[in-house]
Amino acid sequence: MATSLNADEIAGALATLDIHDYGDVLQCMRCGSCLPHCPTYRTDGIETQSPRGRVAMIKAVIDRRLQASEEFVEHMYHCLDCRNCQTVCPAGVKVGELVLEARHRIEEHTPQPLLKRFMLGSAIRDQKRLSRYLTPLRAYQLTGLQKVVRRSHILKWISSDLEFMEALLPTLPSRPLAETIPDVIPAVGKEKGRIGFFLGCAMNLVFAEVSRDTIAVLTRSGYTVVVPKGQQCCGTPNIAEGERKVYREMAEHNVALFEDRDVDAIVCDCAACGMELKAYRETLAPVHRVAHRAEAFSAKIRDVSEFLVAALGPEITFGTIAEKVCFHDPCHLRHGQKLVTPQRELLRRIPGVVFSDIPDEGQCCGSAGIYNITHRGRAMRILEAKVEAIDKTAADRVVTSNPGCFLQLDYARKHWNREWSLSHISQLLRSSLERGETMQ
Repeated sequence: MATSLNADEIAGALATLDIHDYGDVLQCMRCGSCLPHCPTYRTDGIETQSPRGRVAMIKAVIDRRLQASEEFVEHMYHCLDCRNCQTVCPAGVKVGELVLEARHRIEEHTPQPLLKRFMLGSAIRDQKRLSRYLTPLRAYQLTGLQKVVRRSHILKWISSDLEFMEALLPTLPSRPLAETIPDVIPAVGKEKGRIGFFLGCAMNLVFAEVSRDTIAVLTRSGYTVVVPKGQQCCGTPNIAEGERKVYREMAEHNVALFEDRDVDAIVCDCAACGMELKAYRETLAPVHRVAHRAEAFSAKIRDVSEFLVAALGPEITFGTIAEKVCFHDPCHLRHGQKLVTPQRELLRRIPGVVFSDIPDEGQCCGSAGIYNITHRGRAMRILEAKVEAIDKTAADRVVTSNPGCFLQLDYARKHWNREWSLSHISQLLRSSLERGETMQ
């Protein structure tokens, strides 16, 4: 977030927005359809925490009826960018995208903290470098120090924020997945085709075994999987924080990396990555030298459930998993990529699974990148509502497909002593397919 402000410069920068690109903001009907679907309005109940309130504030700054003050900037960062408002808006106003563009104009004309510049400008560009930064955390877990710290509850006396971040920390793999898998993993049985696999930062460095499960399911479905080395971050953290220069450089790098790989599709098992990679066609459109290549790249991107619902044909035998299951929709999947049915269809194919929808119309869990850290109080209220909705399904297992959601829900499960287990959809599918193989 901003450290100092030049209100006139920010107002001038916001005036360069083509607000018609965001669903004709001038014609926002203020109908209120978005209100019951917005997490911040649901928790705070005030107009400035609603989508239409944010649209009105941006328009007021552009018209010089409102100053681009610290309070205005804070309201731009209170948005989780869940895009639920865009799903339900009858006029098609793209509030989430408009807010991100407002952040971009703010960031361009405001000095940024050194740590933020380092993380978004340097660290995030190299997954090997990011892995080295995790070395102290791996040592913290491997030496047993984590168990001592958690048993002693010492962190709550130092910092509640530090205690919360430590509680979110999962068991880290000893090595990133990119270092332990080959560039090409052959299909099991007769090859149906070749697909690329985009290995996101969190999946590579934190959830390596989940992505290993994803690759196993993809090869079992008859596809050779190509995993180009040297992949960079998809750019979601940069976009969320208003940074564009490094984002575009990473996007161009990733587009070039997958060219000439002779793949029919590029699959992601991180919903945030999938949404951002599909958006390259739009964010790189003004960069003429790469625009057509970005379009071709984005056209190949598929979420893992989107791809597998067609790839796992009738010849595939699913094994029985006798559980009540619900699916938590990551916002990047449901509202960003508009994918609702593929993941549900896959879960219903598993014999023994009794599937129930969570009765909250795709509400955010409160993770939203680092929102659960920067706005912890509100994020916890949002998470509590999510847990209450999950409880209504009486599920034995909650399934999701985004690392941030996984961390948030795993924290909730432990914090509120819930008995349901938690899985990425790839983990459940691999387990079912392996059981199916023993039946043949």
